[in-house]
Amino acid sequence: MLTFLILDIIIVVILFVYNRIMLSKEDNLLENYPGQLVEVDGHNMNVYVEGEGKHTLVFLSPSQDTSPAITFKPLYSKLSSECKTVVVEKFGYGMSDIVDTERDYKTMVDECRTALKNAGVAAPYILCPYSKSGLDTLIWVQDYPDEVEAVIGIDMAFPKHLEKMNIDTDSLKKTTIFMSIARATGIIRLFALDSAFSPLHSKDDIKLERALVCRKFGNKVINYSEFVTIPDACDLVDSRPIPDKPMHLFLTNGVTEMDTQIWQDIAHSYVDDFKSTSFKSFDCTHYEIIEKESEQMSQDIKEFINKIDD
Repeated sequence: MLTFLILDIIIVVILFVYNRIMLSKEDNLLENYPGQLVEVDGHNMNVYVEGEGKHTLVFLSPSQDTSPAITFKPLYSKLSSECKTVVVEKFGYGMSDIVDTERDYKTMVDECRTALKNAGVAAPYILCPYSKSGLDTLIWVQDYPDEVEAVIGIDMAFPKHLEKMNIDTDSLKKTTIFMSIARATGIIRLFALDSAFSPLHSKDDIKLERALVCRKFGNKVINYSEFVTIPDACDLVDSRPIPDKPMHLFLTNGVTEMDTQIWQDIAHSYVDDFKSTSFKSFDCTHYEIIEKESEQMSQDIKEFINKIDD
């Protein structure tokens, strides 16, 4: 037992030293990460803009995504020749700062609005939320309907989706502490292999993603503070009507252990009464949609935008 303990200590020390060396090297690498840092409430938030056009698509990331500007690349790269495409990396994500202040979802929406303004990206926007950012989008549409031209949901979550999560605050705290230890010791680097990232991403982009995973994955903002405020945000959305905006919703088979029909029925139940809503279902999981369906999605988005212009 003593021998195994000593070996474990040696391995952790080696990992720690190796990780510190790699973090230092990756600091220079991250200077090439896409986007510009803009000031929001005294902190830095990263906004990436590509392309020009009559319409502005704003992509909002799913939870736990450490590199949104790269995650959405297979999709926005197919659209930026005709539209202005923008990725807003909320605090805790990508190159944006990890903040200590407690923030509700209304605050997160206002932070994104300020970031877009400071980056010179003017409304109206076509909001493109992926997963949990559907909650941000619904609040955005309710609070600032004049700023939102339309919504393109990438398997976006609605309150009833998120209510099924049964958020355990104590469990979140423990997970967040464990992830901070994994990052500090370099253990997280053992899992950040090339195979863990999308095959659609270039080798250079995967290096950037790995660098951010080893710095930010599971941080207190994206692993804790955003989750504990979900119930209040769901109540807020459900207490107010959703403005009838043009919507196109991409749907998948849902997430692990969630019935496909329930996942899709929840989305339909919120917006089926809106005449300006359309749907497209894909036979893939919630986490595979951009990797497997970006080509078809880009075509559908272009058709949807043409209908808005008509």
